[in-house]
Amino acid sequence: MNTSQIRDFRRFLRHFTRMTNTQLRHCCTEVTLAQCLVLLEVDEQERLTVGQLASRLRLDDSTLSRTIDGLVRKGLLDRMRDERDRRVVWIGLTKEGTAACNAIHEQNDAIYFNIFDKISPAKRDAVVGNFKILVQAFLESESDSDAQAACATAEQEASP
Repeated sequence: MNTSQIRDFRRFLRHFTRMTNTQLRHCCTEVTLAQCLVLLEVDEQERLTVGQLASRLRLDDSTLSRTIDGLVRKGLLDRMRDERDRRVVWIGLTKEGTAACNAIHEQNDAIYFNIFDKISPAKRDAVVGNFKILVQAFLESESDSDAQAACATAEQEASP
């Protein structure tokens, strides 16, 4: 790829991100966008530790704690201490949190059914498959960056 293609891709990606964030905000009327993302991630995994959730959302623990606090106050999430290790805190949806996630899913499903109706049936699987490839490439690139950062840190520590 050349620089022009990369910049076109980045422009489309920024536009896509803005559109999906706007759409998600409309579906998450009773919570903030950050809270909505936390709810959906917990819903997908059933329950997570705060550390697992921070890693999945790529947030630091203090930022995530404030978001979780708001959701606990709204009665959408529960915090549970691990019985074997009291330092570990599990996060799970309450009954109200599950209902909120179901509403968010229903609204998003309707939006995406409409979007995919605008794509020919023959291309829908390709769109989903290519998007999956893109996400996987991002994850691999992130792992490469983590490895490079660890190597750079080790080199700096070894230098006199």
